[in-house]
Amino acid sequence: MSKLHVAAVVAVTTFLAVIPALAQAPAAAAAPAASGPAWADPANWKTIKPIETHDIVYANVPLVHNPSAEASQTPDSVRKPMPTTGAPGTMDVHLDVYQVTSTKPTPVIIQLHGGGWIVGDRPRGYGSFGAFFAAGASVVAVQYRNAIDAPAPASVQDIRCAMAWVKKNAKKYNFDMKHVVTWGGSAGGHLALMAAYAPKSFDPPGCTDQPKVAAVLDDYGPTDLVDSLTFHGSVDITHQWIGMDVPLPSDPPAAGVPAGRPAQPRWPAPTPAMIARAREVSPVTYIHHGLPPTFIVNGDKDGGVNPAESDELKKLLDDAHVPGGHYIVPGGGHGNFPPAEAEKAMMLSLQFLQTNGVIK
Repeated sequence: MSKLHVAAVVAVTTFLAVIPALAQAPAAAAAPAASGPAWADPANWKTIKPIETHDIVYANVPLVHNPSAEASQTPDSVRKPMPTTGAPGTMDVHLDVYQVTSTKPTPVIIQLHGGGWIVGDRPRGYGSFGAFFAAGASVVAVQYRNAIDAPAPASVQDIRCAMAWVKKNAKKYNFDMKHVVTWGGSAGGHLALMAAYAPKSFDPPGCTDQPKVAAVLDDYGPTDLVDSLTFHGSVDITHQWIGMDVPLPSDPPAAGVPAGRPAQPRWPAPTPAMIARAREVSPVTYIHHGLPPTFIVNGDKDGGVNPAESDELKKLLDDAHVPGGHYIVPGGGHGNFPPAEAEKAMMLSLQFLQTNGVIK
């Protein structure tokens, strides 16, 4: 696994600050803040224990050979594959439900993990979701095929199937289909946007009946994959996920060449077909009036995803008169924000959801 991939996992894991799961128990009501809603006091973010249901199979999907990613290795941070319920050459994709107890249907946050579409996994506990619980929202954490399992657009298709599962099971888990939010960091931010923006052509058979997304929370996700094909921090993972070429062979060391010479290109120059595929799976391709309100968080020193992509997304949303917000973490990298900045970003995200009528 490359240093870039390790950094992506560390950044996502650190930002989510996953805490080991506590014993299953019904949610307890958060104490109201002195002024304002319960979620406005971060002390309440650690007080609610949801009802947990793990490893629910929401779809059985094909494995698709991807030579672009075959040199990658599944890291220890990814759970070991579970036995499939389908035919050979397929895999089950799973989700976890963290349900808050309520007499009324609750908003639901569909959480999509990061890791460059190739590593990472859904959190093993609910410690990173406490702010949403305090806001009265349940959370569904989703697994999807990574680039080793299948190239683009497989993970987008999986997320659309997960959304269909959420709607189909809304009554069972007390989900409010008028208040569905997609949320993720890094590649998960990209998928959160594609879940809400992409046309119906991305929907696999049997997954067409999905809830309307009420809002999107995009934490430092790639938005323009044509740019990501050449940006230094995302070039490897983007080529691996697109899955249309293989890395160039390494040049042998040249005698007499001084140390520190410019690195040779790892990937061939993008072909017109690859650029077309990258544009097809880019959220910025699908901006139009009527999209759900979108809140963006990213660092201005992000070395993993070009910060200009978040700027471009916000400008296009403004031009289309889509409600949006954008918090740029000063000096922030690719996630892994200082605790005070991570808390501020979450608080601003919650305020955005309240402003747009998703939470109270």
